[in-house]
Amino acid sequence: IPGMTDTASTTSVVQHDRLSLQQGIRTVLAATLAYWIAGLLHLPGGYWAAISAIVVMQSEVGATLTASYDRFAGTALGAAVGWLITLVRHDSIVMFAAGVLVVMVLCSALHYKNAGRLGGVTVAIIVLAPHAGAVWKVAVERFLEVSFGIVVSLVVALAWTKLSSLIRGIKNEDHST
Repeated sequence: IPGMTDTASTTSVVQHDRLSLQQGIRTVLAATLAYWIAGLLHLPGGYWAAISAIVVMQSEVGATLTASYDRFAGTALGAAVGWLITLVRHDSIVMFAAGVLVVMVLCSALHYKNAGRLGGVTVAIIVLAPHAGAVWKVAVERFLEVSFGIVVSLVVALAWTKLSSLIRGIKNEDHST
């Protein structure tokens, strides 16, 4: 009938919007906390912690854990490969390309689902971006900053899930009485 709304589809849209808003709030909370705490810890690239928190936060804790594992593995392998490449020859586009290929093949061989792309990004940061100071220090800092963002994101995801479960339990008790 023209002019009437489909209640089921309206409810579905509202539910989707609510879940999208929750995902956004969780992600913003994790990224903001990661950046703020990284600043308190005087990490030079706290923005990497924030970026990592955004990259790994998913709608479910299990998916966040998987994304975190991939990000951690890719960053660790990418930092190591990037650092080794700079020891050989840091100003060579061929060495950069070889490094990205090596880290992607290595991640695939080790069965890290999506870590290859993230490892390639880390190689690019270590090899291509200008740095003041020792490259090994930059590689370690990137790894620590990214790892910190991952940990914060996992803590936020777990806390959010626990808090949501607690709230649902309280609401269910209120409706049953």
